[in-house]
Amino acid sequence: MKKQIPAIILAITSTILAFSLYSTKQENSRLRKELALPEAISATPERAKSANKSVAETPSGITNQAMAEFVETEAPEAGEDKETSQRRMMRNMVKMMEDNPTMNKIVEASQRGVMGALYSDFIEYLDLNPEETQYFMDLLMYRQMANVNMGMKLMSGELTEEEKSALMEEVKLAGETTKKEMEQFMNDSEDFDEWTFYEETVGERMMLSQMDQMLGDAALSDDTYREVLEIMLDERENFDWSTDLADDEKMDMSPKRFSAENIQQHIADMKAMGEQMDGRMQEILTPEQLAAWRQSGAAMMEMQTAQMQQAQQMLGGE
Repeated sequence: MKKQIPAIILAITSTILAFSLYSTKQENSRLRKELALPEAISATPERAKSANKSVAETPSGITNQAMAEFVETEAPEAGEDKETSQRRMMRNMVKMMEDNPTMNKIVEASQRGVMGALYSDFIEYLDLNPEETQYFMDLLMYRQMANVNMGMKLMSGELTEEEKSALMEEVKLAGETTKKEMEQFMNDSEDFDEWTFYEETVGERMMLSQMDQMLGDAALSDDTYREVLEIMLDERENFDWSTDLADDEKMDMSPKRFSAENIQQHIADMKAMGEQMDGRMQEILTPEQLAAWRQSGAAMMEMQTAQMQQAQQMLGGE
C-alpha cells in the first residue's frame, strides 16, 4: 500500500517549519544590520550605499521584501478568508523555491533530516557504509522532493487540471523509479521485501520506538516487535474506513475532502481501529507492555490528530 497523502502532509509540514526557521534567522540578521546602519550612513557615500544594500537584501540573495511576503501570509489580509490566505502562503513558498537556489537547499536539507530519522533503523538493519547510506538517502530524496513539489503546488490552488495530472504523473514516476532503483541497489529479494514492509509501517515504528523507551529493560523482543507491527498493519489495511482520507493513493487535496466533518470522522475511525488493535495486543503483550502500548498509542493519536487538523488549515477545509 502506498502512503502518498501522509508523505505529502509530512513533507509540507517540515517544509513550512524550515521556511519559518529561515525567515526568523533572516529577520534577526536584518535587525542587526539596521542597528548598525546609522554608523554606516555617517561614513563615506560608498559605504552608506553598500550598507543600504545589505539591509535590503540578505546574503543569500533573498530580499527582505520577499521574506516579508512569506511571513505575512500567516495572517489573512483584510477581507481575506483562511483558504485564500493559506493558498497565498503556498504560492509565495513555491515562488521562493523557484527563484532562489539557497531556499531549495534549505528545504532539501530539512527533508533529508526527516527521512534520515525515519529510516535510520533500516539503514542499521542493512549495515550500510557511509557511501551506501548516501546513495540510499539520495534515492529516498528523489521521491520525497517530488512529493514536496507536488504538495506545495497543489496547495497553491493555481494549477489547471492538466498541470495537476502532469504533477501526479511526475510523483508516480518518481515512486516507480525509486522502487526500481532500490530493488537493484539491494540486490536481494529478502532485503527488498523488508524495505517494502518497512515503508508500510513507518508510522507504527515511530509509535513502538516510543513504547520501547518507556519499557526500558522490558522492551519488546524482536519476535514480538515484528508480530505487533504485522497486527497493526493488518488492522489498518482491513479496517472499514468511513471517509477516503485513508485512501493513500488518492491525490485529491481539495478543501472539501479535508473538511472538518471528514477529519473528525477519520479521527473517530482511527480511535475505533485502535480499540480493535487493543483486543489483539492483549493476547500477546504483558500487562506492562500493554500499558506502554496504550500510552504510546494515545500520544500517536494526538500527533495524528494535530497533523490532520493542520492539513485542514493548510488546505482551507471548512
